Amino acid sequence: MDKKIFKAPNIQTALSNIKEELGPDAMILSTRKVPKSPKDPYGKTMFEVEAGIPSSGNDKPGTPVLQEVESLKSDLAEIKDILSVAGFGSGLQSILCNHFESVGVLASLLRCGVSERLAADLVQKATADLDQSLDTVAQMKQLKKNVMGLCLDQFRTQNFFIRRNASGFPQVAALVGPTGVGKTTTIAKLAAYLSFTQKMNIGLVSIDNYRIGAFEQLKAYAGIMGLVCIPAFSRQDLACALERMKSMDMILIDTAGHSHYDKEKIDKILELIRNDFQISIHLTLSVTSELINMKEAASAFSVFNPDSYVFTKTDETKRCGKILDQVAGYNLPVSLVTNGQKVPEDLIIPDNHALLKIILKKEPKGD
Repeated sequence: MDKKIFKAPNIQTALSNIKEELGPDAMILSTRKVPKSPKDPYGKTMFEVEAGIPSSGNDKPGTPVLQEVESLKSDLAEIKDILSVAGFGSGLQSILCNHFESVGVLASLLRCGVSERLAADLVQKATADLDQSLDTVAQMKQLKKNVMGLCLDQFRTQNFFIRRNASGFPQVAALVGPTGVGKTTTIAKLAAYLSFTQKMNIGLVSIDNYRIGAFEQLKAYAGIMGLVCIPAFSRQDLACALERMKSMDMILIDTAGHSHYDKEKIDKILELIRNDFQISIHLTLSVTSELINMKEAASAFSVFNPDSYVFTKTDETKRCGKILDQVAGYNLPVSLVTNGQKVPEDLIIPDNHALLKIILKKEPKGD
């Protein structure tokens, strides 16, 4: 392999020089920050990047080395793109200059969908606590551990779907949120899980009189599971339905989905299930939505004073990191996550570590 060291005042300039001289097939082999000389107070910090291109012979790095090089190359390329778009915003320049080893971690957070602002904040806090006496490998391990700990601090989980309390009355829970986020399917999954796995007596109520066939869809699920399902399109209907189901362990309410800009229809749902029914409210959002839309929906549905988040469709995107931004902006525990269309399998009542794996798209490891 033909190798060459490139010096430049910043990483992106070095990468540009490498691409221009060695071509697009060049591989990054190592990087090093060169501090300015104490003898030259006007000097600048420089970066040394070693790059090379495979020779025509058999001089190829081993598979593990090649994989590591390709991973680093990918991370550097993504950071380069992000920095060029962001214009060195959010303190990223300072972070990368002082802790270049954080490039890979920062890129991973950004690829997962964590916003630039939050990703930079997490990495900056994580690097501030690094033990400078450790070697680079040990510092990388500590950095990743610090970031994971900070991510866990961003959210909390809580299981609201438990057997009825000592009062003898059933727990009553309603899912609210924008149209198309999967509230009806989520309720069907939860009802099946609680009924078959937890052996609880479950009742279903639909107050969705806007969407054609909404009640029929929920009733079809209920019929398959052998559960009672009642429509209720007024407060009197709802009161009667809850009275009929007072022997249940839990009652799940499916609400109509509306645009978060439609305040009039949102207020109608609020009037129907206002607090004197003692209903826990669970704000349901799809992680396939843009973060700005999730935040706007959370703001619109905040009139319900929701008790938790339910995040759906995590299987349809690789950018679940936006959950971190969402909970940071509107602090609620996460109670449910769905990751597919199968009933009831694709439902998760997560603890903190399970939710972190979902957010960062990491497969759970065996015990």
